[in-house]
Amino acid sequence: MTLKFCPKCKTLLSPQEIKGKFFLKCSVCNFLKELKQKESLISIEKIKSKEEKGKGFVNEGNSFATYNNKCKKCGYGKAQVLDMGIFYSDEDNLILLKCGRCGFSERIGRKTS
Repeated sequence: MTLKFCPKCKTLLSPQEIKGKFFLKCSVCNFLKELKQKESLISIEKIKSKEEKGKGFVNEGNSFATYNNKCKKCGYGKAQVLDMGIFYSDEDNLILLKCGRCGFSERIGRKTS
């Protein structure tokens, strides 16, 4: 059933059953319009399922993890090097090693005290 609107006040009509008959009724001005069949109130629409994309690919972790580094969390031997740059002009670059398997990040660089 498509949406129907009241011809008087332009409000959305809602379906109602009154004494075994089906009507479209306006909640504002009480306009009634009789429906011929009960089936016109119900519509069945099938929702198409989406295709599964990427099926068949194997997730082996981070493909950018090429640097040899043992992860402190899971023990994996490869990491991705991330250079975060500098935040202030007198700082060294912030360099992180991100584990290729679990994603744990470890900061490397010069220690300042």
